[in-house]
Amino acid sequence: MISSAHKSGNIIRRASKATVVLQAFAVLLLVGLIFLFVDISRKYSALQDGIRENALWSVYQLDREARRLHETLHIMLAENDLSTKQVKALVTRYDILYSRMTIIEKSSFERKFRLDATVAEQVAAIRDIVFGREKTFDRIVASGVVDPSELRATDDDFEELVHNTEKLLIYSNNTVSTERAEARNAVMSLQTKSAALIILLVVCVVFLILTLRRQLKSVRLAGLSLESLSNALEQAYHDVEAGNRAKSQFMATMGHEIRTPLNAILGTAELLELSHLPPSVATGVQTIRRSGEALLEIINEILDFAKIEHGNLDVEIRPVDLRAVVSATVVIIRDRATEHGNRIALEMPVAFEAPFISSDPTRLRQVLLNLLSNAIKFTKNGLVTLRVSEMRAQDQAVLRFEIIDTGIGIDGDGLCKLFRPFSQVDASISRKYGGTGLGLTICKQIVEVLGGRIGVDSVKGRGSTFWFEIPAVPAERLSDDADVDERDEDQVLPRLHILLVEDNRVNQQVAAGLLAHIGQTVTIASDGLEAFDTARTMHFDLILMDMQMPRQDGIEATKRIRNSDGPCKTVPIIAMTANASEDDRLLCEKAGMTGFQSKPVNMKQLRRIVRSIGCVDDGDHNEAADNAPLGTTFESRRAEVVEALGEDAFAELLTSFFDDASTLLRELHGALAANDSRSPDRLLHTLKGAASSVGLQDVADHSEALRQQSLTDNGLRELQDIVTQYKQRLAA
Repeated sequence: MISSAHKSGNIIRRASKATVVLQAFAVLLLVGLIFLFVDISRKYSALQDGIRENALWSVYQLDREARRLHETLHIMLAENDLSTKQVKALVTRYDILYSRMTIIEKSSFERKFRLDATVAEQVAAIRDIVFGREKTFDRIVASGVVDPSELRATDDDFEELVHNTEKLLIYSNNTVSTERAEARNAVMSLQTKSAALIILLVVCVVFLILTLRRQLKSVRLAGLSLESLSNALEQAYHDVEAGNRAKSQFMATMGHEIRTPLNAILGTAELLELSHLPPSVATGVQTIRRSGEALLEIINEILDFAKIEHGNLDVEIRPVDLRAVVSATVVIIRDRATEHGNRIALEMPVAFEAPFISSDPTRLRQVLLNLLSNAIKFTKNGLVTLRVSEMRAQDQAVLRFEIIDTGIGIDGDGLCKLFRPFSQVDASISRKYGGTGLGLTICKQIVEVLGGRIGVDSVKGRGSTFWFEIPAVPAERLSDDADVDERDEDQVLPRLHILLVEDNRVNQQVAAGLLAHIGQTVTIASDGLEAFDTARTMHFDLILMDMQMPRQDGIEATKRIRNSDGPCKTVPIIAMTANASEDDRLLCEKAGMTGFQSKPVNMKQLRRIVRSIGCVDDGDHNEAADNAPLGTTFESRRAEVVEALGEDAFAELLTSFFDDASTLLRELHGALAANDSRSPDRLLHTLKGAASSVGLQDVADHSEALRQQSLTDNGLRELQDIVTQYKQRLAA
């Protein structure tokens, strides 16, 4: 393809050079034509300005008039007739001769022969004779007296005049004949030159036509070659696009295929850890779980890098509590640091100028965890410090994070390899410490998407300092922090009847075991078709739906459940799948699912899902309870829970309700602001069920009323005021 492009380029360049040569040849031909035209014009002008018949005729008339004058005077003297009539005729003849001589003087005849000495002498002699007798004839006209002796002298002069005019006529005639012959020769020469020029022009035109046809053919061939090259490039581009799509599909498939057994490994390990195991076995199970988590981190890095390659790295900008995010990150990483014999130190201001900033807390935590994990991995029995500081750069508030370790450090050559995909300082790093070499690349992309920059300072053997800076744009604090830590694991959860839709038997056992451990009732369906049949006949509080299953996948099953008139039409459906891409999340949302949880799923995630859903069984209370006074309903529900679980459990249940209610109300405000017409019904339904479970029937009634009408700011504010009033009353 490249050689074809070069060949086409050479053809076009040769055609361009040939075109330049043809242009130069055309210019030379034009110059030659101009010179030939000038020469022809000059010859033509010379022929027009030469001696013609009029010049010869003037000489002939001069000779004739001279002869007539001499004849008239000679007859007068021979007959001695000096009468007035004869004298008048003689004067008239002289006047005619005088005028003819004047014409000769003023015509081009003399100018033509001015350089001819013979002509000059003859014309001078004639002029002297004619003009020399002017006074004689003037005197005759004036006095009328004629002197015979003077006439005889004049006759002798006119005899010589006739001789001179005859000589001039003969010479002029010979000259004109000679020039006529020369003119004919010149015309013949011009005809020959014109014929040669015409032949040359014909040859040149034929040459130009043939050359231009050849050049046009070359250019056409080059154009066809370039068109073929363009088509090949377009096809190659489509092939690359298809390859990218295939790679994306491959990554999604591999992610699903790897996450599915990994979910079983981690879930089984977690279930085993919850049981009473001998210390030696417990250590092995813990190793299995940690190895699985390390493998999960690698998978997540590869999938994140695939998103980055396609420009699909998603961020969610919202208010972030800096202190909460940083502290929670250190808590998460502390156990891993202890395993390596390291200490974790956190240094940050006592009070931030902007305690809440606009950023993505998930991505920020991901960068911190990645950099801290690297620092811990390359440090043994040392100190890893996370330092957070506020500063200004270019009149902008900036938040700077520094991860300082006392590990092995990096030399100058190694620093050049950082932040490159699949690149580590040397090959032994991967063998000794593990990793894909993608972590720093992902960190760099995330920081740049957040509008910041990242770098490293390191000395071999003396540790490293990885730092990054992001804009610190102040944000208003939410009513409830969106990044609140997960609830205490011992907190009592609402007991739900859950439909678990999962085709993998091991995953069925793991998920059912984890759900049973947190007090949930589980029914299992092996595919989407079985799930639809089960949900059509039984009521569930929650459906956990896998996506890829035989016979019928989770997307189609969800659509059928939502479009049916069964008891689970409005039940929350959570996608629990190994497909973790944003496209899969959007696909689930479009199908009507309530939430999305990527595999592998652990105990904490299941607890959070159950807690967020709450008790949504509309059949838990009867009409009498719905219409009962608030105090009666609340006290009745309180008595039931206290009798079954105890006073502390009911207090925890109330705390959980108000926490969940705050979250639901915040989501309702967000849905209202985004003109989301679908989410409010689900959120209000969840709030209604949760309120009913703790006996706050007024909240449940208001939630149901808002479901039956268009959600407005006033209605939502009224509901929030009711929840706030109950929270304050119960707290008092």
